Order: sequence, then structure tokens, then C-alpha cells
Amino acid sequence: MEEIARKLSSHEVTVLRVLSEEPKTVEEVSKETGLPEAAVMRALSFLERKGLALTEKKTIHYWDWTEKGRYYSSNPLPERRLLELLKEREEVDLSEAKELLGDELGPALGLLKKEGLAKIEKGKIVLLRYIPSFPWEESIRTLEGEGLELLQKRGLVTRRKRSIIRARITPRGKEVRNLKVDLLERLTPEILRSGEWKGKELRAYDVESPVPKKHYGSKHPYVEFLRKIKDVLISMGFEEMEYSSPVIPHFWDLEVLFVPQDHPSADLGAADTFLVETPSRYGEIKEKELYEKVKEVHERVWGYKWSDEVARRLVLRSHATVLSALTLRNPKVPGKYFTISRVYRPEQVDAKHLPEFNQLDGIVLDESLDFRHLLGLLKNFAEVFVGTGNVRFKAGYFPFTEPSVEMFVKHPELGWIEIGGAGIFREELLEPFGIEVPVIAWGLGLERFFMVRYGISDIRDLFTENLDRLRSIPKVWRL
Repeated sequence: MEEIARKLSSHEVTVLRVLSEEPKTVEEVSKETGLPEAAVMRALSFLERKGLALTEKKTIHYWDWTEKGRYYSSNPLPERRLLELLKEREEVDLSEAKELLGDELGPALGLLKKEGLAKIEKGKIVLLRYIPSFPWEESIRTLEGEGLELLQKRGLVTRRKRSIIRARITPRGKEVRNLKVDLLERLTPEILRSGEWKGKELRAYDVESPVPKKHYGSKHPYVEFLRKIKDVLISMGFEEMEYSSPVIPHFWDLEVLFVPQDHPSADLGAADTFLVETPSRYGEIKEKELYEKVKEVHERVWGYKWSDEVARRLVLRSHATVLSALTLRNPKVPGKYFTISRVYRPEQVDAKHLPEFNQLDGIVLDESLDFRHLLGLLKNFAEVFVGTGNVRFKAGYFPFTEPSVEMFVKHPELGWIEIGGAGIFREELLEPFGIEVPVIAWGLGLERFFMVRYGISDIRDLFTENLDRLRSIPKVWRL
């Protein structure tokens, strides 16, 4: 017992001194000790864990005014105002009553008609009889009586609940309280100078008692994950691509990437792209020379009639490769570029799909590049960003790369899931830009990277409002 007494804080000692076998409320303990109620609650929590006190919680329900009801608790209700006006004048024009009572006229007039006190006749409210009080008028002032149910329906009063916590001392607590322990709670400059500390013991700090867990403001774990990826890529020598608006002409979203206008994914009637309707349906392409070169390549290689209207149609970018294409206008050779950009697709929302998501897109330009460099880089991304080298590659098809590959990573619950696609840009894509060196490119879904790394089985959890769920997700990883 003495060991417990030596570890009690000053607040615990103070609260223990005023507790008795008869329960006391937290408010009563606060008044007796002079401690704030929050400090009393903490002390009682620690004392109860040590078996020195017992607390009981009781919830009581009570009536209270709403904001509007609080006003009417000291002012006449609308029906009383209307009835007093009718008593004085016997009849009132509806328009005048509306001007005096506003939105309250409807409920007030309805009550008077229901009680047989007034009627409407030829656009006027006519008094039938007068009563000095309504049953609920006393209820709105005192919060008591049968009229409260009616007042609740009118939004003037509401039911609230409050918890009352009472505490009492235990036999063990009485035993500890009776022990005479002379300890210094803390050292101060005055105690040190006076020498009062000599021959006395300092209170032992209890480092084992649980304390309330504090949660401080922080960035979303997924936002931190994106920031970390960006930092890692910059440390690898990659240069971030310039920002581009998500609203772009169809030309930059697909045609410049050598996707023909009659390709299913480029069909403006298909469900692959969000079309922009306002404030404008069409945009301008400033790079006129590049535009004509891309048009010439399309008509020569794909063999169809180019549509300027389709090329100018404004859309939300459906993939971040748009920014890779924009970067090809003036790239460094050799050069390494990346972007983390949000893209938009009319996807059906489920555990692995969202209509908007973040994509890690990038390109590397160098004379010596080949397909093996691309596969090695993708595997390196998986090792660093996902924490696993357990990846699979499958031959794929994309109109803008040849050869092409799809990348899969093993999810602990969902199994193998596709992370994205990659390949070497086709010569027909690079021709309008005048680029003659190999360019490897990739587009990877970062939400799925995050899901695999932290074992999240539903992509929607990344945007949950459940704070406990978000707090359980590690924010960053160690390199």
C-alpha cells in the first residue's frame, strides 16, 4: 500500500481526501477540492485503475429549449400574438397578418382554427372566441407539463441527455489515504535554496498507468504516401513534369499519343472519357505545327479522315500520359521525368475502382534504353513503393507503346491486382516531336500501390471519414 501511496500524484491525493463512502458527483468533488472538473475526472480515472475509488455513470434525459424556443420562453408565442391582435380588432386581413408574423402565421393560424378560436372568411381572419392562455404556454416557460410534446413537434424544445458521474472511496482507498507519507511533489528553486529537500523523498512517478491517447492534426496518410513517392523519385534523379490543367482538348488526351480517332477508347460516345459541357465545349491547340504533323501521321498510318472537331473537343484527362506527351515538346536527352496527377474516368465504383484517382506517369529518354531497362525500373518501383519484389508482367496492348506490358502486384487479400501499364513509345508517336531516341513510359495507379503496401482491401477506405481507420494506417515508410 505504501508503494501505491508514494506514486499518487498531487491531484489524486487531493481528490482521495474528499471522497467518502457516500457517492459524490464530479461537480461536488470539484467544488470541494478547487480542481477543474477535467482534472477531477483524470484523477478519478487513475484512482479507479488502482482500486482506490469506484465511479458510476448515470445518464439522465431532460427537456431543453432550441434556439428559437429559448426566445419564446420569454416572449409571446405567435398564436398568442395573433389571438391578442384579434381580441383587439376582431378581424385582421390575411396580408396584414402575414406581414406581422411572417413564416409563423401558418402554425399560429392552424392552432387557432384547431382550437375553434378563429376562422378565415373573405380574405380575413375572424375571431370566434378568446381564451387567456394555452396549455403549452406554461410549458415553454417552465419546460414542464403536457404541452412539451406539441412544442417538440414545432421545433421549440428538444430532448437532451447528460451523464452524471459519481465517485466513492473503496476500503483500499481508505487504507492508502490513512498512510502518512511525507514526499516532495516537485523541486522548486526555493526548496533547493532552503535545503528543505534534504532527508526527504521525491514522489515516485508512475510510468505504467495508462493515459488518454492524444490525436493531433496531421496530413492524410495517403497524401503523405504521395509526398514520399515524389521525394524518392527526385532523389533518383527524376525531374517533375510541369503542371497542366485537367481540362484539355481531346488532341492532347489521345491523338497526340497516336490513338486513332476511330479507336474504341477515343470514341466520344464511349464511356471512357468525361466530356466538358461548360463554359466551353471546344478548346484551341496552340502548337499548330505539331498539330499538323500529328494529323499527317494519323491519316498516313491509320488511313482515316481526321476530324478537327473531335481533336478540339474538351475532356477531363483520362490518363496522366497526357503530361508525358506535353513534356515531349522540349525534353532533355538523356532525361528522366515523372508526374503524380489526378485522372478521371467514368468507372463503376467498387473495391478496386474510382472515377478519379492518382496516376504515377513517367518517361525516360536515352539512346541506350531497351525493354529490359523498363522492366527493371518497374520492379524497382514495386520494391521501393510497395515493399515487395513479388511482381508479374503480362504482355499488353496500348496504341502508343510497342512492346507493351501490364504490371501486377500481389495483394495480401485480393490476390494479383493490376497496377498499370508501360512500354516503349512508338516511333509514330515520337515522329511529330522529332525525337529519335528510345523513350520508355509507364502509367501506374498509386491508390493500388497504397492498398498493397498497407493491406487495404477496399479502395474507398482511402477516402473514409472514419478517423480511427485512418489513424491505423502508417503515414510514411522508412527507406
